[in-house]
Amino acid sequence: MKVTPKQVVMSSAVASALFVFPMIGEAVELKRGMSNQQVKELQDLLKEKGFFTYHTATGYFGSITEKAVKDFQISVNLTPTGIVDDTTYQKLKGGAASILSNNILKIGSTGDSVKVLQQNLKTLGYFTYPEITGYYGTITAEAVKKFQQKYGLTVDGIAGPKTMNKLQEVMTGNNPLPTATGGNESPSALKLGATGPEVSRLQSDLKALGYFTYPTITGYYGTITSDAVRKFQYQHGLTVTGIADSHTLSKIREAVGKHKATQSNIYLTIGSTGEQVKQVQTKLKQLGYFTYPEITGYYGSITAEAVKQFQKSVRLQQTGTVDQQTYEQLMGKQPATAFDPMNLIADAAELLGTPYVWGGETPKTGFDCSGFLVYLFKKQGISLPRTVASIWSVGTSVKAPSVGDIVFFETYQPGASHAGIYIGNNQFIHSGSSTGVTISKLDNPYWSQRYLGAKRYY
Repeated sequence: MKVTPKQVVMSSAVASALFVFPMIGEAVELKRGMSNQQVKELQDLLKEKGFFTYHTATGYFGSITEKAVKDFQISVNLTPTGIVDDTTYQKLKGGAASILSNNILKIGSTGDSVKVLQQNLKTLGYFTYPEITGYYGTITAEAVKKFQQKYGLTVDGIAGPKTMNKLQEVMTGNNPLPTATGGNESPSALKLGATGPEVSRLQSDLKALGYFTYPTITGYYGTITSDAVRKFQYQHGLTVTGIADSHTLSKIREAVGKHKATQSNIYLTIGSTGEQVKQVQTKLKQLGYFTYPEITGYYGSITAEAVKQFQKSVRLQQTGTVDQQTYEQLMGKQPATAFDPMNLIADAAELLGTPYVWGGETPKTGFDCSGFLVYLFKKQGISLPRTVASIWSVGTSVKAPSVGDIVFFETYQPGASHAGIYIGNNQFIHSGSSTGVTISKLDNPYWSQRYLGAKRYY
């Protein structure tokens, strides 16, 4: 993540709460709450080894990164602290992790070791259960059997040293995956960790076909690209590996050619179904017009209304149907700059010490608690209602707050009556009636007794 001048200001304002700038590999630790280029490099290293599963390296050391570090530490027999010290870093840089080479996992096993196994099998397309459970049951055993069969191992469903070492070889790219013809995968095969123009072309082709739904072409072959390839392979009767070998790439390009040949006949209206509808809904959601929580593939009244709103924004006739002109305008439209919680917090940090003023909503006059939130989120392109109770009523509830979420409290009246922005490390920034804009801790007895929950607005 590129560090902006605002974030530098923030680092000096709330350094004890959030940001330290260590150099990875020196005698400095990386841990939860940090945000810098070194964290981004750490995430890239963890992603290469199959532990960091988020679609992109963010540069922010949060719960996902901490879990990835713990899983890696377990895999190389280190104490799972979730903190990257010199020993952990050297293991990361030193090559492939030899996952539990001296341990055996089988039905009935539990714990973090099983979670690491399940995550790696999931990355390779063998473990299809929606959640990483940490319990080695029949589903995990079947996934292990499929992997063993693919690589000529004894098919017993037990993850012993040979299976674990082979799994790690495949995860780190040291052992090419056999193809359906029995040979080795083509040197041009694309898989997790690959980068460059060939990956960008693959993503563009998959986006045209409706499989790659990430808003931008990244040129990095991560889990989202792998999942898109899997979906294509499944729907076209190919071996589902998530790896774009020469056969898969050929099929994708063939499908793109057919798609372009029929594109001129696009006409979607109420009652239409299929991949093109999903593609339209995904794009409308990225642009903020399609507000239904799921991409359904069915063109109903909600989709038609979203299309009308888009047509209005680009001055087309508001028919609610997608013809060729609407389609081309829609797919070529770039989403607004993505919400960046770090910029939100950077803006907030610049206002530390601003006095509390009832009804205040600007830095010049001061802020009340909701005016503070409305002002900051508006700078990020997000409109909030003016009162805390109204803000509470429109947010999406989350089990635990992440950086950029709003935390709510019941203070002087029943229901949500005070709120602030969560900044990590169990802290939030808010405009308090007796303090003005300040940072407080959620576990402070006053706030912990009045905490209602957290909601997300991006």
